[in-house]
Amino acid sequence: MLKKNKLLLLITLIICLEGIIFGWAIWTTETDFVFDKCARNSGRVSSLINLLIICMIGYYGLKKIYRDDRKKDLFRILMTGFTVNHLIHFFFVSQNFKSHDLILSISENLHGFITFIFIVIIPVILWSVKRLTTLLYVFIPLHLMNVSYFIMETFYSKVKPGSPAYHNQLGILVTSIAILYMLYRTIRENAGSAGSLK
Repeated sequence: MLKKNKLLLLITLIICLEGIIFGWAIWTTETDFVFDKCARNSGRVSSLINLLIICMIGYYGLKKIYRDDRKKDLFRILMTGFTVNHLIHFFFVSQNFKSHDLILSISENLHGFITFIFIVIIPVILWSVKRLTTLLYVFIPLHLMNVSYFIMETFYSKVKPGSPAYHNQLGILVTSIAILYMLYRTIRENAGSAGSLK
């Protein structure tokens, strides 16, 4: 019951935050660029949640997270929160494309589409599978690295000659360090437990 309340609270907070982002965009932006600002800022929220998840794995390691029910629930709640926020982010992105008469093509963004499908289904997998299987142990870091790749690619697209976008460069650096931290923890906990998931 407690974890359901925490999950509901996080989802409520995310929806409220995205509502504030939408209201702020309407208040401060020309009509044609409202969804552009919404998409940009909701993407930053996603990148922050993703960073928290990666740092959690880096600090504890997946095996330790799954051995502690409280940590496991927090991990699954954060992963679900990321999915909820990213669904809202995708809505803003699609509306931004629509407002500029652009087509969001799946065939031209197949990698992104597949990644999005995994973002949507991973909470279902995590809440359904109670223990940390070998497949899940490999899949979770790979999934987070793939998501981080898209986040960093977005950051990098803002860095242009004459517009260094230092905050985006910082985002790339921090995300890269967090990924290395997660990989270091994964390698270290495997070496320390001879690959056991128990």
